[in-house]
Amino acid sequence: MAESIENRFRLTLEKLAAEPPSTKTALIRRLLPAIEATFASGKTWKGIWKGLADDGLNMSYGTFRKLVVRARKKVCPSAAPGGKSADETAASAQVTESRVVRDPFENLKRLEANGPGLHWRATSTRRDL
Repeated sequence: MAESIENRFRLTLEKLAAEPPSTKTALIRRLLPAIEATFASGKTWKGIWKGLADDGLNMSYGTFRKLVVRARKKVCPSAAPGGKSADETAASAQVTESRVVRDPFENLKRLEANGPGLHWRATSTRRDL
C-alpha cells in the first residue's frame, strides 16, 4: 500500500519535472549547459540571445544577460564561503587546530620588502648601522 502511494507521488513529480519551466529564471537555469556550450563554441551574448529570440524566447537582451549571470552564480551551491576553495578552508582549519599563530600583516610586510621602486636607506653605508 505504501509503495503504491510512493510510486504515485514519484510519477507526479516526474511529470512535473518534464513540464517546461514556468519562470524565465528556471528556463535559463535549465538551458545553462547548452548556453555555456554555445559560448565555448565562440558565439557572443547577442548571437545567442538573437538565436533564442528568433525561436520564441520572449525576454529582452538585458534580462537574458542578467538571468544567465545569476544562473551561473547558482551553479556552485557547494562552494566554500568567501570564495575560498574547499582545500584552502580545510588547510586553514588544520592550521588553527594545531595552534599555529599567523601574523595578520605577513602579506603586507612581504609586499613592502619586495615591492618595486627605490628602497631608501637613511644611512650612507651599512657599516654606520
